[in-house]
Amino acid sequence: MKLFTPRESYLWLKALWDHHRNLRISRKQLEAAQLKKFRRLVSHVQRHSPYYRAIIKKHGIDPVTCLPADFPVLTKRDVIEHFDDLVTDRRITRDGIAAFLARSKDPQELFLNRFHVLHTSGTSGTVGYYVFSHEAWIKGASHAVRAAPLRWRRRTAFIAATRGHFAGASLMLTGNHGSNHFFYDVRTFDVGRPMPDIIAELNNFQPHALSGYATVLKMLAEAQERGELRIKPTHVGNGGEPLLPATKACLERVFQVPVMNAYASSEHLYMGMTLPGSDGMHLLEDDLIFELNSDHTCVTNLFNETMPLIRYRMDDVLVPDVTGPSPYPFTKVKEIVGRLEDALIFTNQHGREDFIHPIVIVELIVSGLNAWQIVLESRTSFRFRARLSAGQTAQERQATCDRIRDKMNAILAEKEMSNVRYEIEQVEELEIDPNTGKFRLVVREPNGAPADRQRFSIHSAQGAGSNASSAAPRCALTNASGETRFNGASA
Repeated sequence: MKLFTPRESYLWLKALWDHHRNLRISRKQLEAAQLKKFRRLVSHVQRHSPYYRAIIKKHGIDPVTCLPADFPVLTKRDVIEHFDDLVTDRRITRDGIAAFLARSKDPQELFLNRFHVLHTSGTSGTVGYYVFSHEAWIKGASHAVRAAPLRWRRRTAFIAATRGHFAGASLMLTGNHGSNHFFYDVRTFDVGRPMPDIIAELNNFQPHALSGYATVLKMLAEAQERGELRIKPTHVGNGGEPLLPATKACLERVFQVPVMNAYASSEHLYMGMTLPGSDGMHLLEDDLIFELNSDHTCVTNLFNETMPLIRYRMDDVLVPDVTGPSPYPFTKVKEIVGRLEDALIFTNQHGREDFIHPIVIVELIVSGLNAWQIVLESRTSFRFRARLSAGQTAQERQATCDRIRDKMNAILAEKEMSNVRYEIEQVEELEIDPNTGKFRLVVREPNGAPADRQRFSIHSAQGAGSNASSAAPRCALTNASGETRFNGASA
């Protein structure tokens, strides 16, 4: 085990102390600290970011007196188009990161052996890359302690998409870094694997803390009630999906512990969570400035000087909760409004129903593939609509389709669904939901796969009773652009 360097230990301790202190200051003090950090960030980007230097000059912005509102809104498209000029370290390039992510599937591997890299999904047509220095990563990841105070060797199970540079897995595995290893034993269980295998391994691991997507936690609670899962967690945390009241009530009834809720993203790491002694969710405004709008949210990141994001637009909608007092200076929000996507529920090769979580598909990165959509046809078939990158030759398009097929075959094989058939349909455009105006990752053929909204069980048809033929709505927190927000529930 590699211990932290003295500087890394200092950064962790300082971040933990700052987070502790900020829970006890006033809102006025918090906003004053935010403004001071913001102006320091602006001075930094003026010196080191060609993109922001041009913005500051164009708008006549004074780093000494400026406010966030002085800057234009930054979109994901802006970040992609100006990536190399936006970052403040010239060693970081978009092409370099793309090559790194194409090779590296270990969420703990660092770009150039010094930078943490995350990516968003590509369902909106492009993949966004986000880079953090080790110092920035420590500041962003250390919020986890707020939800789960330190204790000796807390066995923590995280069930999610884990084989890649995803925010959830990367944040959770920070618990195993350096001296954190004394306090956490984090093990990840990939949601792409068969659920019976995950249940068996959880029984062996006997976690103190259970964390993952609400869909998966609900299925584990049902398995616990059936006696298949036999664990006694003292902490349950949801992340990656909206935590619906009925699901929360079920989890708390089965596991007999409060359920914590966390909100995180590839762009800003931890952004909000359920804090001790308070219901609902508070935004973590220590180093983030939120501008809440009716149809989107702008976030200014104050801790990531390597890849500065000022007034970055996110399509997540945050609803303030002004009912009742709060013991904290942070903004309390009622809910995070995303999009509910149906899970890919199929009958596997053993005749039993299992599901592929939408996030497994959302995080599908294939060279030459811009965007895609799954059309469910039956319990054993689907179509993969693929919008390929422009300008590919016929041979290149075929190679892209071969890469898609390799990925999909591997996903199906791991879930023991090799019996499920599909075809790849190349399309120029992907359909938009006429009712919402939004892109949907998963759609159903009319008169195709059942779309009733009853509870889903992983029992076989013989043992599941009336639930065996039903498909429940399985949700990933997704914004209007199809980008998944990973709610990395704390270790």
